[in-house]
Amino acid sequence: MKKTLLSLFGLGLALVSISGKPLDLSKVSRNANWLMHMDFDAMRNSDVGVFMRDKMDKIPEALDRMDKMKEKYGVDLEGFSYLTMSGTGEKHKGIAIMKGGLDPDMVIDFAESRGELEVSRLGKQTVYSSDRGRHSMAFAALKKGVFVGGPDTDSVSEGIMLSKGKTASYQGHPILEILTNSVEDPGFIVFADVFGAVKNTEIDSRVMPMLEKVKAGGMVIGESKGLIQVVAVIETTSEETSKQVEAMIRGGMAMIDMRAAQDKRLERFMQGHSIKRDGKMIWMKMKLSSDEIMDHLEKEMKKSV
Repeated sequence: MKKTLLSLFGLGLALVSISGKPLDLSKVSRNANWLMHMDFDAMRNSDVGVFMRDKMDKIPEALDRMDKMKEKYGVDLEGFSYLTMSGTGEKHKGIAIMKGGLDPDMVIDFAESRGELEVSRLGKQTVYSSDRGRHSMAFAALKKGVFVGGPDTDSVSEGIMLSKGKTASYQGHPILEILTNSVEDPGFIVFADVFGAVKNTEIDSRVMPMLEKVKAGGMVIGESKGLIQVVAVIETTSEETSKQVEAMIRGGMAMIDMRAAQDKRLERFMQGHSIKRDGKMIWMKMKLSSDEIMDHLEKEMKKSV
């Protein structure tokens, strides 16, 4: 479990470490109850991201595969900029806006070569869609390497308007503001207005009692001064609930501390954590060692040689 955690954390930072920008709420749907943003630039410039890129540059097979992906499919792993996704909470629905990483001409040629894709027009913009498979999908390639995706043309239409700044967008949330200010150069942000989202979808009856006690929450991950920082913020529906959630989190952290006391690598990896509660609000912060992740990844690479 420990090895898996270290490997996934390092590879996750490195494989998507490519080039991007901070969260821009003008790219988020006005009625959004959830959002996810990945800033590939912040990930690439992290210590782990730089380390993994340097290692990959020394592996001819990896470089060859990347070149073939770019030549055959138009996928440029050095070109991705950012990905922002948002939705109301309705199942299988949302808007994705991504910049970079894909050659628009090659994507369009591929789309047009597939007879099952429907082609429609939204003003001057061409939209490709399909209702085959388990879920419907639609996308459009805009200028400057921007792609907009969604489950249908209506979602893509809104995404196009958002990307061009021609429609009202999300106005933000206090928790989201806390998250974005908690970590320097955050690479990953996820947020949900749980109270709003559950109104738009069917929830498993076994999960609903727990969700009914949470109003909103989110998490942000970033790296600063050799430490990967993970910050989570939760707003509950009552102070009594927040006390219960705090107790659960503290219990989990106590178990990790007990394990770390017997495991030197885990002790080096976990550089600290804190939990704070104020009324209905709970803050949790974890600090993880970038050096330990890089050391583990390097050892795993040597084993595979």
